[in-house]
Amino acid sequence: MSLMLASAAVAIHAQPLMDDFFGGFDPQHGWSWIVPGNAPANTHDPARVSFTAEQLQITARSGTLYQGVNSIRNLPSVSVPALRGAWVLETRVRLTRGGASGGYIQAGLVAFRDADHYFNLHMVYLPEQNHWLSVSGGHEWAGVYQWAGLSGMVWSPSAGDTLRLMMRYEPDTGRVRFFYDREDGAHWRELAGSPRPLSDFPALQAVAQSGGQIGLYVDLGGGGGSPAPVAAFDYLQILSDYHPADVNCDGIVDDADLLQVLFAFGVQRCNHPADINGDRVVDDADLLQVLFGFGAR
Repeated sequence: MSLMLASAAVAIHAQPLMDDFFGGFDPQHGWSWIVPGNAPANTHDPARVSFTAEQLQITARSGTLYQGVNSIRNLPSVSVPALRGAWVLETRVRLTRGGASGGYIQAGLVAFRDADHYFNLHMVYLPEQNHWLSVSGGHEWAGVYQWAGLSGMVWSPSAGDTLRLMMRYEPDTGRVRFFYDREDGAHWRELAGSPRPLSDFPALQAVAQSGGQIGLYVDLGGGGGSPAPVAAFDYLQILSDYHPADVNCDGIVDDADLLQVLFAFGVQRCNHPADINGDRVVDDADLLQVLFGFGAR
């Protein structure tokens, strides 16, 4: 998978949260199934969730975040502090429709504070266009849902039902750009309606400025049928310009970061979170980075 565009878009000190779902969730990221305000709050239905060697697979079932329904199932997410700098959210998903019809069957990225305040960017089957595929988004604030004014081209699922989705913030302009890649050789395409001011999407703005949850979901969108749709996610990547010594990326350099370095002291490998200076070993130099940055946000 190519992450070149996303990686080039952020500052050199950006720290990634990256999970490839190799047989399960990476435990260091603290994945959760809880969606505040949803019923049930714990959305996990383990019978509909599985992992392969490289994917998280979620089989759709009834339930949605739309308006006041708030009955979504199997929405995993990670908690993030306020996003800094030129942040990027990205995933890769395959969505097979199975025998479902009659609704806007969708899967993709969602950023939320709770079930009534969220923003989503997704691949969607269009029932009014012979269940062809497109890319779109929506947002909800205080339980009122609106289309996000973003749209991609329409194509036949026989031409591919897998794509990458990306949101990229430009701090110099205060705008967010939205992209998708059908992996058909055209690489990243920008959605119609992009870029947009971050303030156009209050829930996304709230997560970016104050922290919240970034998750992955599949929604029947009012449809149904058997076999049910399946969303297969290859990865989730979150890039944000946290302080280099903020090892756990919780928005502050503190005791928790110090402990991460101490517990990993002496480890030698590439890309270890506690290897702050990137010299492939966790040692005194990394410890000093935390101590000198203590209290920084």
